[in-house]
Amino acid sequence: MKTIKLKCTGVGRYDDVSPFIITDNKLSLHIELPTLNGEFYFLAEINGNVIKKLLPDDGRLELGGLTAGELLAEVRHYMKGELIKTYKVEPLIIKEVEGKLSAEPEIIAVCREMDGIKEIFDTDRVRAAEREESLKTAIKELEEQVKLLQTNVTALLRFAFDDYMNNVYLGGESVEEFIEQYGFELTGEQKEKLKGAAWKLTYYLLVISSPKKRETVGKGLSGGWMSMLLCGRPLLPLPS
Repeated sequence: MKTIKLKCTGVGRYDDVSPFIITDNKLSLHIELPTLNGEFYFLAEINGNVIKKLLPDDGRLELGGLTAGELLAEVRHYMKGELIKTYKVEPLIIKEVEGKLSAEPEIIAVCREMDGIKEIFDTDRVRAAEREESLKTAIKELEEQVKLLQTNVTALLRFAFDDYMNNVYLGGESVEEFIEQYGFELTGEQKEKLKGAAWKLTYYLLVISSPKKRETVGKGLSGGWMSMLLCGRPLLPLPS
């Protein structure tokens, strides 16, 4: 037997909210009625079937022929045929599992469902945060690899360009010619670094290198290349 307590706020609550078994499709109820004069009626509806019973003084009754569904009920207090107050009883969810009926108050079923949804949400949120952190780490590692690759490529380009300009057999004359001849697609920064390498090479040839070495290298340089180095005018006077 399940007990329903009527509250002064106009609601009826089951005293035990844990799930329970319904035997032989029958539900025995005990409704704790207030000590007031008048009559109390129990009204219920399940799957379109309406139940209306006058409650005895002890508030006990039995509902038969129940099936799976939602039992909606209320208790009405009448005095001399006039409705005084209505107590809305919390819905009861009746389920059939393997041919047997079980029931529990709807609010508990909803809370349990909400707890399950919250658990799924919390799990998904943690997984999303982990994926976001992994993505940030992967992006950072990728950025570092790209930066390292750019640095190495630029260094290799400068090395190749130095050889292109310094090798007497290649006879290179400018950064633009170097890019065009070998089909490079360079960023503005890489082009500027190559031009910087060209000026360093100019300084090396004209100032630092020994006269003997300048003479050796100079024999392999075309006049056009030397003009490019000097940009049309001597940067420093050539040693005699």
